[in-house]
Amino acid sequence: MSDQFTFTVTNETDLAITELWASVDDEDWKEFTLGDEGIPPGETITIAWAEYTNESPCEWYICCTYEDETESESAVFNFCEEPALVFS
Repeated sequence: MSDQFTFTVTNETDLAITELWASVDDEDWKEFTLGDEGIPPGETITIAWAEYTNESPCEWYICCTYEDETESESAVFNFCEEPALVFS
């Protein structure tokens, strides 16, 4: 059994998500690696947390960058309770 934690991201916007960022404190941001296409509109992908985050708190700030280079607002998600994010 793997100790790696995962979550899903669903893109319900009209633009592809090209970058996905996470931060514990809304200041120091780390980027998740997305494929070349990012997350196309209407698609859901599963993303694995890096192993070093296993002892991290449940709540993280999340934001994304879209293909037109606009950014979403950062929002706090509790990954222990809601392991599925939806950008709409």
